[in-house]
Amino acid sequence: MVTWRSERPTAELHLRVGTASAILTVAWPGWRRTLTESALTIQRISSSPGRTKVVFNLTDCVGCRAYRGSDSADVGAYFTAYFYPFKRRWMSAGVARQRVEQCFRVALVQDPRTNLLEAERWACAIRDASVQQAPRKDGEQGVTNSEVRRPCRVMILVNPLSGRGQALQLFTGHLQGMLTEAAIPYTLVITEHQNHARELVKKADLSQWDALVIMSGDGLLFEVINGLMERDDWQEAIQTPLGILPGGSGNALAASVHHYSQ
Repeated sequence: MVTWRSERPTAELHLRVGTASAILTVAWPGWRRTLTESALTIQRISSSPGRTKVVFNLTDCVGCRAYRGSDSADVGAYFTAYFYPFKRRWMSAGVARQRVEQCFRVALVQDPRTNLLEAERWACAIRDASVQQAPRKDGEQGVTNSEVRRPCRVMILVNPLSGRGQALQLFTGHLQGMLTEAAIPYTLVITEHQNHARELVKKADLSQWDALVIMSGDGLLFEVINGLMERDDWQEAIQTPLGILPGGSGNALAASVHHYSQ
């Protein structure tokens, strides 16, 4: 955790986004923290050798939140950013995304509300900048990307028997925490029998959700698509954004979607 305090903090807000200039900059004794459109940089102002700068790429950021501490006597506020950068696996040549949580304490003044407002300003700026990092490669390889509204309300359908019975465990162990960190409201549906998802999607009020996400093998996705196509309003319903997360045994379709979206 990084803490900064100053009676006269230097802070600057640039409203223009889309350039390499800093969006937010704060300097405090011994440290400088800078947020650009692509990265959050923490740099120690020191003449001594060693590691003086840490860079967090916003392409790896899923969310950021501001909050007060649990100690009522603490006038400071906090904001925590959540990153999932690629890192080498332990004892392996491969790489995988691994969770990094970076917490900052804001204690610029003795007024808790002022500190919280400053923390919220940084959290909002980090969230907004990270959204701009989403890949946009419309037209390439026949792939069309479109932005889903935020906050995005999601229905997540999980087949508990998929992936040798591990799909639900993958959701609770990995995805559930990421959804909380990204502040994405969701409805979890655990399918109970064959064609459960098909019947549900066919009759559901889809205006309650901005996207449907399937965590299973290929079969559950086909059920959802068939359910959408069997609706009276199928032409509108089939435009609902669909997501697929690998929860099956082979996950060939999820791998193909991921490949062509890069």
